[in-house]
Amino acid sequence: MLEKTEILVVIFVLLFVFYLVISLGAKKRRQSTQSPEISRYLFGVRILIIIIAIVSLILWFLV
Repeated sequence: MLEKTEILVVIFVLLFVFYLVISLGAKKRRQSTQSPEISRYLFGVRILIIIIAIVSLILWFLV
């Protein structure tokens, strides 16, 4: 079983890998004419990851 701090580290590593995979996939398509749409998409992904990280921190402190 993982301890409390190890769970938090695993969550942040998973979020970082999630963002890394999405940003690398978007960079391959960035060369097309849809660059503003991709940048808005990546901004949304960043906001989603920040929200998930904040919720994870709140739950981590409460448990």
